[in-house]
Amino acid sequence: MANTQFTDALRRLTPDDVHAIARSLESETAGDEVDAWRATIAIDRALRHSHRSREAAHAAWAAAQTVQRTAISHGMELPDPDVTHVARAAAEVARGLVAADGVESEVSRLMMHWLPLVVRS
Repeated sequence: MANTQFTDALRRLTPDDVHAIARSLESETAGDEVDAWRATIAIDRALRHSHRSREAAHAAWAAAQTVQRTAISHGMELPDPDVTHVARAAAEVARGLVAADGVESEVSRLMMHWLPLVVRS
């Protein structure tokens, strides 16, 4: 999935999606959290080696802003803990999509929480 496709999917988030993704993120086990940290480390490494850290930072910011704007457009009031959690997770996925090569399996693990949204896209 390209970063633009992911951002487009974020624009279609509903409040129910936000809450479902937040619940999915919260239900992670300790092993899932370790995998998420490993994914973050691998993404960081890949971005450094490819010199794409700035591009990834911009993509992360755009993804988080898209989640927030979409939530507001659906009448959700900020700050909202679920919106914050989902925005941060979206930012990490966006970073991984920019890193791309070499971190496909890590990004796939992060994307598991987003499957219902991505499948609808």
